[in-house]
Amino acid sequence: MITVLRTMIFREIQEHKVAFIYAPFFVSIVLCIVIASVYLGGTSIQTEQFNFSTDFFDDEARQAMQQVSSISRIDIVRAGLLVLGFPILLTIGFGLLAYSLSTFADERKDRSLIFWRSLPVSDLTTVLSKVLLVVLVVPLMVIPHIILLQLVAMISASIFFTSNDIVSFDWLWGSYILTDWFRIVFSLWAQALWSLPLFVWLMLAGTYATRPIAGAIIPPVVLIVLERIIFKTNTVLEFIENRVGFWSRADSFPKEYNEIRVVDISDIFLLFSSQAFWIGIFASMVLIACIVYVRSSNSDQTID
Repeated sequence: MITVLRTMIFREIQEHKVAFIYAPFFVSIVLCIVIASVYLGGTSIQTEQFNFSTDFFDDEARQAMQQVSSISRIDIVRAGLLVLGFPILLTIGFGLLAYSLSTFADERKDRSLIFWRSLPVSDLTTVLSKVLLVVLVVPLMVIPHIILLQLVAMISASIFFTSNDIVSFDWLWGSYILTDWFRIVFSLWAQALWSLPLFVWLMLAGTYATRPIAGAIIPPVVLIVLERIIFKTNTVLEFIENRVGFWSRADSFPKEYNEIRVVDISDIFLLFSSQAFWIGIFASMVLIACIVYVRSSNSDQTID
């Protein structure tokens, strides 16, 4: 079964190269060019909401950087590198949402469901291959792009700092923790599990709805409205809002962060010990069972 799952996951990647390979690669290359041009070319990006410029490094900033403690320096570097990776994470996130909604809808639309069901592969194996792609594989595919972006940013910034006598070349590199790569991987895996109910709900909408987008939106909206009218609560809405956001920022997470930072491994264990996490896992298992049942019951009917 493992060989079958591996083959099917590889097929999914091949069929969705744009979302999982080309799009994040394009975004990471653009970001690398922008970062290098700001630090090495003297250009700047300044808007009302965003300011990315070397003009910030005046005498006061130079003195502050030279006097900052090693612990504070590590926190600053970590936060900066984390912010740089957000566009890549957003690109992958939208790609996963689009994939989840379309993966089962497409096979109904082009009637390829008939072909795939003729193969000696169960519906459960097919569904699990898509879930494993979302939860385990895609987060791993993000890491090379983040590493590339971080290295370009570190090298470009170090050259700028050295050439302008701000700090030494190794000022940044002494604060660059390589183990953060592993922490990012585990954090992304935790994020995929945290948001899994949304992904499998979109997959379910693709298996049963004639119009998958409407099938994904209308039932939750109806539940939200009915809950608000009958019970005067917003449990469903809050559940969705929390699952869309980062797990470390969720209302149910027992620790509160006031700054942007890479989460600790202990925070992931803390997530796994929370009731909200396991409620999401249970809901995901129920939805996965529904997907398997509906897909196995589907005829060769197409969708709009």
